[in-house]
Amino acid sequence: MFFFLIKKAFFDGWDNLEILVIANFIFLIVCAALIWPVFALVKPTSSLFFILLAIISVFGIVLLGVISALMSTLADYRRVLWIDVPEIIKKTWAKSLILGAATVIFIIAAFLGITYYSSFKNLPGLVASVITFWIVVGAYLTVLWYFPALSRLQGNFGKLLKKCVLLMLDNFLLSLYLGFVVVPLFLIAWPITAFSAFGPSGIQLYLNCALRLLLYKYRWLEENTKTKRKRVPWNEILIEEKEKIGQRTIKSMIFPWK
Repeated sequence: MFFFLIKKAFFDGWDNLEILVIANFIFLIVCAALIWPVFALVKPTSSLFFILLAIISVFGIVLLGVISALMSTLADYRRVLWIDVPEIIKKTWAKSLILGAATVIFIIAAFLGITYYSSFKNLPGLVASVITFWIVVGAYLTVLWYFPALSRLQGNFGKLLKKCVLLMLDNFLLSLYLGFVVVPLFLIAWPITAFSAFGPSGIQLYLNCALRLLLYKYRWLEENTKTKRKRVPWNEILIEEKEKIGQRTIKSMIFPWK
């Protein structure tokens, strides 16, 4: 599944590169248009500066939810229709807004908590700081699954977050790979490609592909309750996906009309 995920995400991105580029540029332009006046007009030392940055961060997360919904469509081998964006915004903005607000509050609380416990300069303070740090890591790995889950699973914010926790724990190694390999790599590659490929849209496409493939596992487990979870026959349950991707050559990728 791991290697097929790399293949699927790459080909989905290659086949829809213009969609990724447009989505990335929209995200960049909107966020830059909001952030620039703050840095230009507000003093970085003022409380208003941090309040405005927090509000912009929440708005960026809402925008990221829209991009993820578009990438979910691509992961399902369907065409993205820009005319559907207003409807996507209606479906995602509320739950994305809650996530954004919760994320900002959590980050502030975690920062203050680690700073406070570190100030003790003793063993209990160190232990509390370490525990808080690992809570932050767990929350980060959990939130990675939120937007793909928003597109594919049912439930309110609380139920979706609970499902994301279960996804993270049940697929911990995959979550580590996504959180500490894919996300940093795609963010580093984003400016290298002049803020076109990779970036937010590439990350969300990869995450949506990952959840799409994982759902095959859970469907199979529901039908084979007596089978051990570690013995999932990925080669069998991903046959349809492999047929959709097909066999490709470098020539067919660059010159698909030939």
